[in-house]
Amino acid sequence: MTERPNRSRGLWIGYTALGMLGMIALAGSVFTATHPPSPRVALASTVAVLAFIGIFGVGYALRGLQSAQYHLDRNGLTIKWWPAIHVIPIHAILELRPGPASRKALRGWRGIRWPGFYGGHAWAVKENRPVLFFATEDLPRQLWVITEAAIYAISPIDPKRFQEDFAQRVAMGPTQRLQQTTFFPAWRQRAIWADRSAWALMVLAGLGLWGMWLWFCLQFPDLPLWIRLERAPEAMFSPSAHLIRLPVLGALTWIVNAGLGMLLHEQERPAAYGLWLVGLLVQILLFGALIQIPR
Repeated sequence: MTERPNRSRGLWIGYTALGMLGMIALAGSVFTATHPPSPRVALASTVAVLAFIGIFGVGYALRGLQSAQYHLDRNGLTIKWWPAIHVIPIHAILELRPGPASRKALRGWRGIRWPGFYGGHAWAVKENRPVLFFATEDLPRQLWVITEAAIYAISPIDPKRFQEDFAQRVAMGPTQRLQQTTFFPAWRQRAIWADRSAWALMVLAGLGLWGMWLWFCLQFPDLPLWIRLERAPEAMFSPSAHLIRLPVLGALTWIVNAGLGMLLHEQERPAAYGLWLVGLLVQILLFGALIQIPR
């Protein structure tokens, strides 16, 4: 038996949010590109960056929701939810029961959820084990697949019928003994995703870059007149043009070093860390130069 959860509401809300975030990101980017540095540009660019981050997060969640599928047979339950495939042997399933009525049954929630989408993980207080969510309904309408290792929260269209089908397959017995496991594509198995130190270096360098840009935008209206950015063609050769190149140089450095570091991380980890450390140092030096030059 193979079925998909009811995805219509979750997809509709997700794509609506994606469209709104896209318009916000576009408006903020256009405003930033067509106005001289100012506090308003600082706000617009910050909103645009946050919108782009939101687009990535919502897009990632929607990709998983589009692929959502549950397959139940005599050997076990397979949950397909991009980018992973979870295999739960029939003998490992201790119980199928509805999810709890209250969110107090969980703690430490991490993930994304909106009406029609429930993806992430938490800790079940009563069962004392992790819960992995692959559902499109809220807790009371979910079906919890309980094993010794973890709980898998799913949302078949008809939970009662799903439980009856499960009981029938248990009675028939398995044709082969599966292993409880999770399959990921090669890109998702890379060590970079679990390397907190690597992400800390990249995030610190990014924050340094963004701090430099915000400082420039906030301080620009108060800079001496000789350094102001004019709209004339000769502004390309003015001192202010040289100043604005510093955040641009910082952005290019951050992108190149972060990208190359991620490519090298798997095989040449010291080199990757070196690139990220250099990227962080460059942001600090450029920020210091940006502060000193107008004085």
